[in-house]
Amino acid sequence: MVRTFALVVFDLENKIIDKFNLNLASDPKGLGFKLKLSLIESDIENIVTKVVEEKKTITLRINNLQGYNAGNILSNWIQKYTRINSRMGLEYNDTKMTRYCEGKVVELTKTEMNEYSVLPQDLVFRPITPFFSNVVNLIKIQMSSTGKCYPYRYPYAYGRSMIENNEINNPYIQDVPVTIRINGGISTPLVQLLDANGEAYNAVSFPSITLTDSQHIIINSADRKIWYWNGTAYQDYTQEVSPSYDTFLRAASGKSTLSSNLQATDTGSIVGSWRQYGLC
Repeated sequence: MVRTFALVVFDLENKIIDKFNLNLASDPKGLGFKLKLSLIESDIENIVTKVVEEKKTITLRINNLQGYNAGNILSNWIQKYTRINSRMGLEYNDTKMTRYCEGKVVELTKTEMNEYSVLPQDLVFRPITPFFSNVVNLIKIQMSSTGKCYPYRYPYAYGRSMIENNEINNPYIQDVPVTIRINGGISTPLVQLLDANGEAYNAVSFPSITLTDSQHIIINSADRKIWYWNGTAYQDYTQEVSPSYDTFLRAASGKSTLSSNLQATDTGSIVGSWRQYGLC
C-alpha cells in the first residue's frame, strides 16, 4: 500500500460533503511535526512556559495522466471552494491512519506535459489547523422514555436520562474543539465540559431561547461559529450566547466529561463529536 492524498470540504458539522482524490501524488513535503517552545532563558537551565505545534506548509507533486484536461478539472474544483466561507481540508492516509487538516490550496503550478503525456503539477497547501482524526464515537445525551440500565462499560442510562460516550480523552498537547448539536425541544440550553473532579471549566449557555422539536443549534468550535436552525433556514447565532459563559467548547488535555441541563420533560438531545488533533 502507498500513501494517498485528497482534498475535501467540510460542512457545518465537520462532515465531508465533497472530495477530490489526488491520484498519483508524490514527493510530499511538510509532513511530520515541528514544535515551538516559549522559554524563559537563564544562564544554565531554560524554563519551558508553552509548547505549540507550528503549522507547516505542505507541498505535493500531482501527476495528471490525462494531461491538461485533468489539470483544468483540478483547478476548477479548487476554485469552487476557495471562497472564505468554504472549509477545505487535506486528507492524508499513511496506510495506518487517515488524518485531515483544514486550510487552502495557495498555489498550483502548471508546466508542459512530459514525454509520457503526464502533466506534473506542484500543489501547495497552507494549513490553518494541526492534523486531526475524526472521532467515531459520537457523544449523545438525551432523555429516555423508560428507565434502562446497561453494564458499566457500555452506554448506560439511569432513570430517564441516557448518556452515550460523553467522556472525551484528549492526549494532545493543547485543547481540542468540540462540535455539539442541540436538538429541540429544550429550554435555555446549557452545555458544559467537566474536569476529572466534576468541576465545570468550559460552558456555553443560551438563556433566551426555547428550541422546538423542529429546531436545533450547532456549536462548531473548530470553525468558531454557532448556527441556529429556525425550522426553515440557518442563521448566525454566534453572538447570542450568554456573556457570563464561554462562546465555544474546547476540551482540555486529559479526560473531560460533557454534561447538559436536559430535563425529564425535554424531548431534545445533545449530540456531538470532537476533533482529535495529533502530531503527524
